[in-house]
Amino acid sequence: MMTKKTHKKTINNLSYYNHLLKKGSYGFKIMSDLRLTEKQIISLERNLKIRLKKLSIKSYRPKIWMNVQLNRTLTKLNLESRMGKGKGSIYTRVIFLKKGSMIYEFANINTQQIMETHMYLKKYVSAKLKLVRGR
Repeated sequence: MMTKKTHKKTINNLSYYNHLLKKGSYGFKIMSDLRLTEKQIISLERNLKIRLKKLSIKSYRPKIWMNVQLNRTLTKLNLESRMGKGKGSIYTRVIFLKKGSMIYEFANINTQQIMETHMYLKKYVSAKLKLVRGR
């Protein structure tokens, strides 16, 4: 798969369509601009699934939707290389999230479980999270 090497700066003109609940009855909204790397997203998803598995009953599993897809690549030159040697190799993929973007949506989950999940996720995300309730 061919990927484009981009700069590390943030993007100002992201399309803003990801601020409403679409699938679930609860969701987490980011309250400041944020950059998440591939490793951060994978560990967040893994920790969230483990946490919800502990909180829920076996026959009544909550449904999770992740509204985050990686959209940029970051490059890095090795430390010994001199200036003028071109752009470095791709070392990770990231997503730039705008303030107000939904990152997770949940269904089949009660209020107590979602509150505990909210408190748990606050520790892992470096931005403020807001709990949004839908229908």
